[in-house]
Amino acid sequence: MSDTLRSTRVAIIGGGIMGVAAQYQLAEAGWTDTILFEKAELTSGSTWHAAGQITHAVGSRVMGWINKTSIETYKKVEQETGQSIGWHEVGGFRIATTDDEVDWMKSIMGVGKLLDLPMELVGPEAVAKGNPFYKVDDVKAAIQTFEDGHIDPSSVTMALATATRARGAKIERHNQVLGASRKGDMWLLRGEKGDVLAEHVVIAAGSYANQVGQWFGLTIPSVSCLHHYLVTDTVPEFLDRPELPVMRDNAFGGYIRQEQKSGLIGIYEGHVCPTVWEMPQGAPWSAENELFEADYDSIGDFLMVALDKMPILADLGIKRVVRGAITHTPDGGMLVGPSGAPNVWLSCGSSIGLAWGGGAGKVLADWMVHGETEINTRSFDPRRYGNFADGVFILERTKDEFMRRHDTPCPGKQFHSLRPLNRHALYDRLAAKGAVFGEIAGWERPRYFGEVGEVEQIGWGHQNWHENAIREAKATREAASVIDLCAFAQFEIAGKDAGALLNRLSANKIPARDGRMSLNHLLTEQGRFETEITIWRIAEDRFFTGSPVARSNPDFDWIKSHIREGEDVQMVNRSHDWGMLGLSGPASRKIMAELTDVDLSNSNFPWLSGKEIPIAGANCYMLRVSFVGELGWELHAPLDQIGAIYDALFEAGEKYGLVDLGNYAFNGLRMEKAYRASGELTTDIGPFDVGLERFVVTENRDFVGRAALMERDPAWELLYAELHTDNIDIHGGEPVLLDGKPVGLTTSGGYGYSIGKSLGWLFVRKGTPRDGLKVQILNREIATTVHPDALFDPQNLHPRSET
Repeated sequence: MSDTLRSTRVAIIGGGIMGVAAQYQLAEAGWTDTILFEKAELTSGSTWHAAGQITHAVGSRVMGWINKTSIETYKKVEQETGQSIGWHEVGGFRIATTDDEVDWMKSIMGVGKLLDLPMELVGPEAVAKGNPFYKVDDVKAAIQTFEDGHIDPSSVTMALATATRARGAKIERHNQVLGASRKGDMWLLRGEKGDVLAEHVVIAAGSYANQVGQWFGLTIPSVSCLHHYLVTDTVPEFLDRPELPVMRDNAFGGYIRQEQKSGLIGIYEGHVCPTVWEMPQGAPWSAENELFEADYDSIGDFLMVALDKMPILADLGIKRVVRGAITHTPDGGMLVGPSGAPNVWLSCGSSIGLAWGGGAGKVLADWMVHGETEINTRSFDPRRYGNFADGVFILERTKDEFMRRHDTPCPGKQFHSLRPLNRHALYDRLAAKGAVFGEIAGWERPRYFGEVGEVEQIGWGHQNWHENAIREAKATREAASVIDLCAFAQFEIAGKDAGALLNRLSANKIPARDGRMSLNHLLTEQGRFETEITIWRIAEDRFFTGSPVARSNPDFDWIKSHIREGEDVQMVNRSHDWGMLGLSGPASRKIMAELTDVDLSNSNFPWLSGKEIPIAGANCYMLRVSFVGELGWELHAPLDQIGAIYDALFEAGEKYGLVDLGNYAFNGLRMEKAYRASGELTTDIGPFDVGLERFVVTENRDFVGRAALMERDPAWELLYAELHTDNIDIHGGEPVLLDGKPVGLTTSGGYGYSIGKSLGWLFVRKGTPRDGLKVQILNREIATTVHPDALFDPQNLHPRSET
């Protein structure tokens, strides 16, 4: 190692839009001691060949915020540097030709309302006026946007680089990073032009992210997929008129826009996903400005539909075909945030780099510099994938995502590849009883029970399974039900310092007595939610925790990372070898009494307590808690013994009316009890924002995030509301309106199947009047009634029942 070894606060690997935008936003946030390493020229990977569209018409508030922030960032940089970014603010149309697509357009209007994005829901006449060359005979509706458009990839990247350098950050072209290793608390990067020590590393390496990630012990779930767009010869009709808006149409799975005086047609094949540079080889380091030969056989049918949609392009020649590699992930979301390796961050896996780059860079910079972000980050947190995401899953599911990219994203939409991914002990039993499954973090969980082989209908309104969920919910309230919750994060934490560790991480006190349970929120240093867990104290030095399975790896890593040097703490992640059944309902004690001689009375087995009890020959952790608000128990046991417990429950429970419970009814019962879930406990807020003060105990104790939490004066509050409609429910992310103006948004909701009411959580500005609030769903304003407490059992008597 040379005596002239350099050091930097942040090393960024990759000089495409994601890397350059991240470095710019870090500099904006005050971190200018950064070096960006690019092995060739800036943009020479995938950025340079991007078509560059940025739209406001997207399906979620988070992605709308990302795109809006990108446009604002790029415009700001152009004004600051005087360098053109090649921005064409031509607006656009997103076309609907089916009823489901019309509903999608209506839902997008809610995103526009929340973010103050100018857009209108229009009919075919407005489309024809905006683009007189587009056939509208099958158009049912469209979203028209006005302040979005397309951008020149190279120009905007160079402008960002200029602004970044002006702030003191360094960009080194033709300096390839060759490897990395840990050196103390720093990362040692080996480079072509010398080694560098970095406190933080950002992997923004696009198609190279996979092999770069391996240097840090990471498997990055990103695949390079090939995407076509074609540029036609000059279009005579374009010569003497203003530029056309960007047209997006699922009928051919792509977009059409004007490129100077030519037409540009982008195609996402719906039947095939060609990939390149698969692991373990990965992308060749010598690749630069790489393009691939056109495959007209794969896009031919889609191209013919596109040409039929815009006939003035049909008889023209094709002067250029761009077929380049674009990274996609198994769920279509980008990878932005902490990787799981110490001080290694990701900004990659982006299939829409220009639209996402500026906003993604803002999220990453805020996360790194301030430890918190303006928006909920869970949809692009790189740690959202569990151990199921091996090489086969990453490749096959990403292909599925690419081919379904232009499917209408109706509520309930599922991927079908590799299903079932995890076929645990109950899968065949449940399938034989008519379970219709949904995938949760690689696991199958019944959504409802119907006929064997039934295919779920999806859409925004009540579907054919609505009556099934009503039957399941009412049976739970009247008798008892069992729900498969084997997809659950379960940790055993032991050692003489285990209690001290959990106590300093939790805003609530942990159980003080053996056998007792508590609900606990682990917070960030900024007093925001990291996660919610239940803690059962088995003994003074032994604890068992539970949380949503999607949080298995992040929660395990979070807790483990706070073990101090010299502390006696051992952690075991049981999430993949243990399962859990939830038994709930007024008959549940009678059912359990047939399986154990243990006294199940309140005096011996009270609410929020647990015992180790053998059930059907299995060593079972039996915890008295229920997320549906009834008398009940969670039964935790090794997965290979869950089947025996399930069979025993139904053998004993048949005479009491025991039924299977699916996730839809489970959520509805949760809403009847006004229980908060992951939609309410997001990374951008804390306990005081959502009315969870009773779970924060500050007297004579300290915990992570306490100081920041106590300093915060929440500007928002959470309201529990009934929606006055009989055919549609809150899904989360819809605008909450007062006198037609947005005052907040919904976080989650569902139909209360046992009480016959549509319910939801409204997150609104503090002090907002309760009367007159409406929720905008499918472009309709629907009245609500705010309730002060749960509509079912507000005194919480059922879970504590003695009978």
